[in-house]
Amino acid sequence: MNHKFQYKTLVLFFSIFISLQCKTKLDLGEETVLPVLSTLFNNRMLLLLKGTYATDSPLDWSELNNGTGDIYVDNQGEGLDPVMNLAGIPKAGNLPIFLDIGEVRISSKYLKGLNDLTQIRDTVDSNKFWDYIAPNRQVFCTVTYSFDTNTCTESNGIMKAYDFFNGIGAQFPSNDPSAETEYLTLEEALYTGKYALPRQYYFAGIYFRSLVTGFAVNNGVPVSGRFDNRPILGGLNIVPRNNYIPGTTTAAKSEIVPKMFPTLYTQKPTQADMEIRDGFDPYILEVRINLKENLMAHSYIASSNTTVTYVGVSDIFFDHKGEGDAGGNIQTRARVIYPETASNITITGGRNSLLHYYAVFRETEGELTQTLPLAATPAKEGARIKYLNPGIYRLVCIGDLEKRDGWPDTVVRETTFGIPDYPFRETYNIDLACP
Repeated sequence: MNHKFQYKTLVLFFSIFISLQCKTKLDLGEETVLPVLSTLFNNRMLLLLKGTYATDSPLDWSELNNGTGDIYVDNQGEGLDPVMNLAGIPKAGNLPIFLDIGEVRISSKYLKGLNDLTQIRDTVDSNKFWDYIAPNRQVFCTVTYSFDTNTCTESNGIMKAYDFFNGIGAQFPSNDPSAETEYLTLEEALYTGKYALPRQYYFAGIYFRSLVTGFAVNNGVPVSGRFDNRPILGGLNIVPRNNYIPGTTTAAKSEIVPKMFPTLYTQKPTQADMEIRDGFDPYILEVRINLKENLMAHSYIASSNTTVTYVGVSDIFFDHKGEGDAGGNIQTRARVIYPETASNITITGGRNSLLHYYAVFRETEGELTQTLPLAATPAKEGARIKYLNPGIYRLVCIGDLEKRDGWPDTVVRETTFGIPDYPFRETYNIDLACP
């Protein structure tokens, strides 16, 4: 009898094992042919990181800066950035970029995270606040940085850098966060019409250990930088440069959480895209920053009284005028996507301007030029945006017209549209002339 029971149990186990391997691919990137057991039993979530303003089909490197492919240059001269030495500065697409990301975290503790994490004072606070969904360091590089193997090449980091900048998104190994459902009281259920709510997250952070751009000179001589314990000639780690906004005093820095550790997304009350619901359906957590479209040359006076010229990030929100600090201009946005129920939109009216985007925001969102949109794509003919959850949205034609630094700062026109709860996986066409 025991032998029969063991046999049936074994057959049942292998039946479950085989059925789990026959999962449907959801255009989330190729899955392994024989997924490991931890993937089969524990992972509903695919974590994707993107380094682009656009979620879908971002501009090619050669299309940046209105089709020139040039890196933007900050204003220079008296009272501005010191006069730069730009001899040999590459096109944006030829600039080596090296990213060392320590981890990615999210949090559902809304009140504790307010005021840019300044309430998190120690390790105990941190452990209570964060969900450590992706604690394993990842290294991306657009080109290799040594003749022998290194952390980037060993972990397929060149391909991940390609996906980080091309709209696909770089896959980051992760663990599923809690999807524990919040059950409502009878009074709350009668008021909301729901008996339970999905798990709501409010914060997402990418912890940058290092971000090196491959053009930096000190009085015309290439800077000797380092990345992944390897020398990078002409490379500068811009994380220290972007941790604080220009003009931040030393005293103030002791009370501020560095802006690159982590780059922080705080969900506003007008946004609603960080819900993780209970169940078995797979989902994507997409976390992105604006980097590719916003590369800009800056300069500052070093302690040796020499001028350092380097490639950093456009001074979109905080003007840089030669200070050592140039932070506050990297934005972060996160969203949870359910591909099995999300829909797509196609947009007619795009006139192929390389200065304009179609940007999608929740209907109640404001300050459209001060934040990354929920989703976006260049305003080209045949524009398409994938994976929008049900809801009411604003579709905005938005352009980089005032400062011309790669960040859209002018709303041209807009319309509203809705994605219904059902049917699933539909494609809707929206018409909006742009520009």
